[in-house]
Amino acid sequence: MSTLKVDTINEKTTGNGVAIPGHVIQFLSQEITAIATTASTSLVASGFTLTITPKSTASKIKVAIGFNGIYQSAQNTAMKMHLYKNGSFLAYLDDIAGYGITGLNPIQNANPTHVYVDSPSTTSATTYAIYIATGSGTLGFNNYATGNNKTRSWFTVEEIAQ
Repeated sequence: MSTLKVDTINEKTTGNGVAIPGHVIQFLSQEITAIATTASTSLVASGFTLTITPKSTASKIKVAIGFNGIYQSAQNTAMKMHLYKNGSFLAYLDDIAGYGITGLNPIQNANPTHVYVDSPSTTSATTYAIYIATGSGTLGFNNYATGNNKTRSWFTVEEIAQ
């Protein structure tokens, strides 16, 4: 039995990279630091958009989103959050009815996290974006910057070697 020990692995040919199956090749992230809202009943951009250029057509792309303090101002209405790729629908993140409360105090205790794995089969730039819509009232997510609660809504895209 042989053991191979190395301190550094470098790519032999510039631009080819080193791909070990199951490992992250690239990682991109975004945080939104302001409150993002919509009163639109049609899907609109949430502000979360990341573009990644995969190094291999065999790679998987792991997309993850974490919303901080989802709120809905109208009772028993729909909430939609969809994942788009290059401007076209890719997956439902949330598409539910009956979410929200009445009055001036919006619901702020929902913090959904979603993960989606895509197989883009390309080495061209690929853009992932989150779109949101409400059935009525206002839908949004908070982002706290002061006090003890400094949580942000976040969006990540990772290229995983296969």
